Amino acid sequence: MAIERPTFHESWYRVAELKPRLRGVVQVFRQSYRGQTWHVLRDPGNNQFFRLDESAYRFVSLLDGKRTVGDAWNTVGEQLGDAAPTQGEAIQLLGQLYTSNLITAELPPDAEGMFDRYKRRIQRQVGGYLMNIMFAKIPLIDPERFLEKWKHAVSWVFGPVGIALWLVLLGIGGWHLAGRGDDLFRQAGNVLDPSNLFYLYGGFVIAKVIHELGHGFAVKRFGRSERVEAEVHTIGVMLLVLMPVPYVDASASWAFRNKWRRAFVGAAGMYVELAVAAIAAVVWARTTDGSAVHALAYNVMFIASVSTILFNANPLIRFDGYYILSDLTETPNLYQRSNDYLKYLVKKFVYRVRNPRSSAHRPAERWWLTVYGVASFIYRIFLFAGILLFVADKLFFVGMVMAAVSIIAWVFVPLGKWVKYLLLDAELERTRGLAQLASVGFVAALLAAAGYIPLPDRARATGLVEPTRFEPVYAGTDGFVVTVAPQRTQAEALLAVDSDNADLLAERDTLAATIRRLEAERRKARLEGVAESQMVDDQIAALRARVDRANREIDRLLTRLTGEGVWVPAEEDRLAGRFVRRGDALGVVASLDDTIIRAAADQYLGPQLKDTTLTTQEVEIKTPGRPDVTYRGVIETVSDVGREELPSAALGYAAGGPIATDLTDPEGRKAAEQFFEVKVRPTELPDGAPPLRAGQRVTIRFTFEPKPLLEQGWLELRRLFQKRFQI
Repeated sequence: MAIERPTFHESWYRVAELKPRLRGVVQVFRQSYRGQTWHVLRDPGNNQFFRLDESAYRFVSLLDGKRTVGDAWNTVGEQLGDAAPTQGEAIQLLGQLYTSNLITAELPPDAEGMFDRYKRRIQRQVGGYLMNIMFAKIPLIDPERFLEKWKHAVSWVFGPVGIALWLVLLGIGGWHLAGRGDDLFRQAGNVLDPSNLFYLYGGFVIAKVIHELGHGFAVKRFGRSERVEAEVHTIGVMLLVLMPVPYVDASASWAFRNKWRRAFVGAAGMYVELAVAAIAAVVWARTTDGSAVHALAYNVMFIASVSTILFNANPLIRFDGYYILSDLTETPNLYQRSNDYLKYLVKKFVYRVRNPRSSAHRPAERWWLTVYGVASFIYRIFLFAGILLFVADKLFFVGMVMAAVSIIAWVFVPLGKWVKYLLLDAELERTRGLAQLASVGFVAALLAAAGYIPLPDRARATGLVEPTRFEPVYAGTDGFVVTVAPQRTQAEALLAVDSDNADLLAERDTLAATIRRLEAERRKARLEGVAESQMVDDQIAALRARVDRANREIDRLLTRLTGEGVWVPAEEDRLAGRFVRRGDALGVVASLDDTIIRAAADQYLGPQLKDTTLTTQEVEIKTPGRPDVTYRGVIETVSDVGREELPSAALGYAAGGPIATDLTDPEGRKAAEQFFEVKVRPTELPDGAPPLRAGQRVTIRFTFEPKPLLEQGWLELRRLFQKRFQI
């Protein structure tokens, strides 16, 4: 039976006679994780922490500068038996403590070479700079005196009274936003407009300064309850994707015994930020649209609510949500331990390493560390790829430098370590051939699968359902719309729109009264002489001509529908009572029994659709909110050249569509980039599904010849660079 923890180690002789001790400034705090006692060592000089379990601390506590490492190990072995650290674990522990500058000792050359503190520290610093190029931290000031001065005035915010008032404040803010969803979403679409960037960054700075001060004051508040010397000595600027934002070092909370208090310190920034968002919501709701205060309040509300929930609360990246999750699940160093456990699985089940060290202390942690490690890895890839694209889009050269450094740090450095491990690490001495064969086989299988196995190749475009036959209806003259009667019409039949123009009717009545007066004058003039009678006749004729014109204008107020189909008003809810001018579009008479879909394909999909790589002219059609229902259709035509005018404004950004539009176009129909119009005729109606309706926005999926994943990825990468950077 294999020994999981070998008691002895071949390098023990190098450290057995050493007499190290903990440095005098090191502080020790006892904590409980899942019923197990742990000891946290803290160096106040650099605010670094190190966690030891009971057996490791028993061993370290015996190192007083007089007792040798060998004597301390023997004593712990007698006291704890199999629970005592092995010689290998003791060597690893001493190396970690020495690297962290927590112990001091006079080391002989062989032991110092084994620990190699300086080299490891430099490597860690260089690696940290490479891996954190997008999150570089620059310490600025020591806020300890400021926090100490104001902690008594602020501490109540984190107590029961403060929490109760916080809930009330959130309720008030939510009440002011109730029923204003349209305004909120409309203004959200303009957040990245150049005219709003000043307010956006101003709101960002305000929200984040308060966020970080929340962490600092929470440390002070709960440090007093824990009877811990909770000091906050660093506040500075973090270059978050080259944008300076404040940060504070609240790691003093790691010494708290109560996990709920540690978690509250992690959540304190979001706690105060949401309160700020509620206050900003009240200000936004009570200020005039277009004012500077209104714009700033909206941006503060947006940053302090949306961004803090999406980023700070996300546990897959090492922001507040990560530390809250680590504290509540009592899983310190969650990120590192999950990565180490994934490596352990590979070593144990693929490389067949004898007795690999597992970072899972309990059986229940195995699945938890595995799931978190995989999810965190995938999320970080997408996050950093998105950040790099964003930076390169704004600052191309800087983005390319960051991409190159990131590729070196995340691809070549780990790959080099992996190759070195396969070639030289003593851990693989027994199974090195198997490990190398498995690694090469995995890479070869991955490349073969990506480069040779064809996979489905599909693309999507958004379209609008339209009737194939429709007759537009225009206002015949100026006037107010009195009645609207939407109904199915027959040719030359039904009156649907009736307008009223009071001025026109008054003019006709005035003209009629004038004619009656002139007729009376004409009768009198005939008795007096022929000349006067002829002049009155001319005036009456001119007025009757004006009456005829007025009657024709009045007749145009009655707009008749001449087409056969369904009357579809342009603004069904707002047409009645609206003042229209002659020639304004009132709606259409459409035949809804025969529809066609006009879709907008981008500059890459359009030419591809004209190629012969389509497996079939048949396409799949999906409607919003019904992913389970699939309609069918066939491609009728694809435009030969690119166009700029969208088939409908409903496909553009302003109406919630997926196509970017020109900001200078008030109607929202001019696309920012040219597109190809694709006409698709629906052919098959799923059982029990309603027919497609005119004006409905749909998604069309096209199917091409299957291609290997590597080929598809390369094409998408080229398209991405051509589209984003015009190269």
